[in-house]
Amino acid sequence: MTESLVRIPAFSSRSSRRWIVATAVGVVAVLGYLWVAQPENRVFLLLMIPLALYFAALVWQSTWLDPVAGSLVRVRCRVWRREVRLEPGTAVSLVPNGGGALLLRAKAARGRALFVSLVARTDYLDQSQPPALLRQIADAVEQHRAGGARPVAEALRKQAAHLEAGGTVASSPLAGLITTGALTAAKAGGAGAIGGHLG
Repeated sequence: MTESLVRIPAFSSRSSRRWIVATAVGVVAVLGYLWVAQPENRVFLLLMIPLALYFAALVWQSTWLDPVAGSLVRVRCRVWRREVRLEPGTAVSLVPNGGGALLLRAKAARGRALFVSLVARTDYLDQSQPPALLRQIADAVEQHRAGGARPVAEALRKQAAHLEAGGTVASSPLAGLITTGALTAAKAGGAGAIGGHLG
């Protein structure tokens, strides 16, 4: 990592962190028990290692902004690095994920898009990136002339100004762009299933 990189924190709650730790401990405990109690299945247990490493790679990641070079960087397991430069050939936009979050999408002409969480409003989270970071992202997309930079930068600066003035995440400009279609549908489906059992 270079000194110019600024970390973009991932949103999480205390309960989600506890759940991840508890799940990891539980899986290790069960596999350890099976290793001792069922030696005939050790070959199958060894096959679980690549799967466990894959899920660890999904969880162990960090996202960074390089305001000098003008790029977003995703690092997995401190080894694999993917970079999207915020240049004229890259399109940036604000997109809801359908589950209570608003993301910055950066898509170069070639390659996959990189997504950065800006605001999250769910049953467990009510968070926004801090004003200083929002302004840094706005400056980076604008200075390096990414496609669609102006409306994105304006929205990020409005969010920063709102938070600096003491405004809440719930009433913030970016929160108004969040859609919860998938989340609402899942909740409605669950409620319908419960109602069916009660009837």
